[in-house]
Amino acid sequence: MGLPLVNQFLAQGHALVRILSALKIKPSTYYNGRHWQPSRQEKRRESLKPYILDVWKTFKFYGYRRIASYSQQTDAPKVSEYMTLKLMRELGIKSRMQKRYRKPKTVVTVDQKPNLIRHLHDLSGVWQTDITYIQLTNHRWVYLATVLDPEKRKVLGL
Repeated sequence: MGLPLVNQFLAQGHALVRILSALKIKPSTYYNGRHWQPSRQEKRRESLKPYILDVWKTFKFYGYRRIASYSQQTDAPKVSEYMTLKLMRELGIKSRMQKRYRKPKTVVTVDQKPNLIRHLHDLSGVWQTDITYIQLTNHRWVYLATVLDPEKRKVLGL
């Protein structure tokens, strides 16, 4: 609010009325702020923060739902999911769970061709190709195409 600043100017010998008018603080705001005490809810929120931080440090993969469920199952203070979410946001912590890998879907508009290589006994003149989807660390997709020689069982090119 500005109470420490007001106290600093008061210690220097300035008049309270002039300090408040210079800082554009109403006298009622100043006097209410001098006697301010945190509410019961605010005290409880502050007491829950170390508990939630401790549970998160123990189980880094727990999100707000699991931490709330853990508090309900143990003899620790009971915390709702919404309160856990709000306190985790205030503390700047979140679950370290990785999102599930999802292969991109392709839509095929033409019929698949029959596999003609399956019945060949001589693979000397045949090359095979394959395309693989790879997700990079920045969540972008790249494609890797390889050419294989099935007779020598070697990769000819990427």
